[in-house]
Amino acid sequence: MDKKTECEIVQDLLISYVDDVLNHASKKLVEKHLIECEKCREKLQEIRKDGQKNEENQKTQIDYLKKLRRRSRIKAFLMVIFVFVMIFVSWYLYKFWVINRVCGKIEKQFEGENFYIEENISCDENSVIFNKIWYKDGKYKVVSYMEEVGKVVQKFETRYGNLAENAQEEYFVNEDEKKVRKEKMLTARKKRDFIVSQSPFVLASGVDSKYEFVMLKLGEPFYVKISTNHKQIGRKYYVFDFGESKKWVDMESGLPIMSFGDVVGTNFYPNTNIPKQEFSSVSEYHYDFGNVADEDVQMPDLEDYEVEEFDWEKEMEQGLE
Repeated sequence: MDKKTECEIVQDLLISYVDDVLNHASKKLVEKHLIECEKCREKLQEIRKDGQKNEENQKTQIDYLKKLRRRSRIKAFLMVIFVFVMIFVSWYLYKFWVINRVCGKIEKQFEGENFYIEENISCDENSVIFNKIWYKDGKYKVVSYMEEVGKVVQKFETRYGNLAENAQEEYFVNEDEKKVRKEKMLTARKKRDFIVSQSPFVLASGVDSKYEFVMLKLGEPFYVKISTNHKQIGRKYYVFDFGESKKWVDMESGLPIMSFGDVVGTNFYPNTNIPKQEFSSVSEYHYDFGNVADEDVQMPDLEDYEVEEFDWEKEMEQGLE
């Protein structure tokens, strides 16, 4: 075999030699020839370098694919988080919008100086508590009483006041006994004090600062469930679920229609503090605007009444002493 032919045969075998797949005889032939032939040794080095380059390229491609896969996973994970965040933000903003819409509508309803509010609280099948408020141009009258089977069984003192003359004074009138208690309160009463209880949520009245008010408003969407309905009363309303109680609120006016589940009393086992039975209430709300007359808020002539004066500030000072 001449030199040229032997080189061609060996060079054809070099790739298999590098991959270590030759049989023993062929491997011996290639190694013997490489000792004698510089050209084939150079060819072997080229093949090995090409092999290293291919390995490096393959490794680079594998690393790139791994990075690509890792990036894809990170993107998918971030996308899932983004979707959840958007769902949460949408859920929160919707509830925040509904709450603020209801509060705004309530305040809009009571912008005027003439309104009537009635709350009927049913504690059981036989008894109903009525709370009624007449308000006109700063004057107000508040009446509360309990009925059983259509008959008044308990009547509470009627409250009168005039925000324009003295917002810190309030009169508790017992017409049956001809007695009146004139109270000087710690703070001046405002019109908002009569409407704040109509909102399922916090209004500006009753909080110490604007910061506290904002924080309360921001927190409300987290704990209340909101749904809509139109059954039973023939018009659309929101249902605000606070867990232990629910409140129906008219969509158009923002005013409460009914509330359920507020615990108004508890029976205990004899000689213990262990609750035996809790009584829940169902409240209905009624409103009238612009129809309160002067006589509805007029306090009776107190000339024949026994008057008692009570100053909360002085009482607190004496208590501290």
